[in-house]
Amino acid sequence: MSQVFYKSLIGLAGLSLLVSATQSAIALVPNNVAVIVNSGSTNTIGYRIYVSPTGEANYVDGKGSGKGKLPKKISQKFFNDLKAAEPLSSLPVKQSCVKSTSFGTTTTISLGGQQSPDISCPGNEKAKKLDTDVIAIAKLLKVVNVPKSQGKPLPPQNF
Repeated sequence: MSQVFYKSLIGLAGLSLLVSATQSAIALVPNNVAVIVNSGSTNTIGYRIYVSPTGEANYVDGKGSGKGKLPKKISQKFFNDLKAAEPLSSLPVKQSCVKSTSFGTTTTISLGGQQSPDISCPGNEKAKKLDTDVIAIAKLLKVVNVPKSQGKPLPPQNF
């Protein structure tokens, strides 16, 4: 009796592992796709933008999700600036960066296993270029920080 129970339990664990692995594989972002994450604030909903080197972009903000195509010049500049700023984790943050308690946000970029600190407080020219790129990308895609009273929370980031 106990052998049947253990075999069933092992079978369920294997099935559970397979389902988990499949769900994780669906949520993975390719190494060449940059992920821009804005934290939102006490009063606003953040956003996420996924940008491929070809300029294809997907995003989600408090208004919902969408996709777009960035001009080649913008996407090339963004990826060139990312390359020049590597390693992203070493980008300096401006120490005297004061932000509003209610509306202050942080913006980070992840690419190929690297993640930047908050580029909205750029500590050097490389970080400043990335901040300018992100502002331009968000503007082109019409991605904004929506007031919490006017939008829906972002779905979880499953990776």
